[in-house]
This record gives sequence, C-alpha cells and structure tokens, in this order.
Amino acid sequence: MKTWRFREVLIISSLAGMSALMAVIGGVPLTLKFSVFALILVIAGYIDVKTRTIPDSIHVLIVVVALIRLDWMNSMLGLLFVPLPYFIMALLKENSIGGGDIKLMGACGFYLGVRAGYAGSIMGLFIAVISYAVICLITSKKINQSLPLAPFIGAGCIVTYFII
Repeated sequence: MKTWRFREVLIISSLAGMSALMAVIGGVPLTLKFSVFALILVIAGYIDVKTRTIPDSIHVLIVVVALIRLDWMNSMLGLLFVPLPYFIMALLKENSIGGGDIKLMGACGFYLGVRAGYAGSIMGLFIAVISYAVICLITSKKINQSLPLAPFIGAGCIVTYFII
C-alpha cells in the first residue's frame, strides 16, 4: 500500500511540476524533456535508497529522453568526461563508488552536456557532504556506512539545470 501512495504523490506532483515548468521554460518539448528527466532521477534516488542499486533501465531512459533536441557534440563529451572522476575514484578506492553511480553520472552528462554535467556532479556531491554533516551533527555519531549517491546526484543535476 505504501508504494501506491508514493506513486500517486509522484504522478500528481509531476503533473503539477510540468504545468509550472511550461510557464517557466516556455516550450512543450523542453518542458516534457526536463519533467521526464527529473522524474527518472527521483525514481532512481528512491530505488537507490531502498535497494542500494540503480537499475540499468534508469540510465537507458535518461539517454533516450536526452535525444529530444540533442546537441550531439556536447552530449557525447558529457557522456565520456563527466563520469570520469567517479570512475577514477572507484578504481583508486575499493567500495567507494558503485557502477550504478558512474553510469548515472554518465547518463546525466549525456543529458546536460559537459559543463552542466560537471556542475551537477559538484552540486550533488556538495549536497551529499552537507547532508552527511547534518546527519552526524543531529545524531552525534559518525556514519560508518556509505550513502546512496543517486538522490544527491539527481538533486544536483535538477538544480544545475535551472542555474545553467
């Protein structure tokens, strides 16, 4: 029953958000493109928190949505270079960053492009660090387990979309 309530809230808030975005962004295709992108990121964050995995279908969906009014060069560079720091960190330190996070950042880089992809990555990691610090302050304990990054990456990419 809980998942049905989550879906209802997600659908209603998505429709309300799309209506508001049409007024702000201006075009129906771009509004739909961003709305679906944001919805996929919310779902990815939810799944990552619950299961600590990000399904491959999430990455594929983001790439498919990015094909609407695509800047091929910027998107391909974003796909190649934006996930590179995550990949290097995963190679340098075992169990630091999962493959799903790397692929999610690659898909977001494809959607946003290089500059906005890096900005979204930095913004998402900044939100994660602040959240971690707040949790540690509230509980007065250090958290010994890793945080799921998808909610923070998603939030960073959504915020960056409006800034850049």
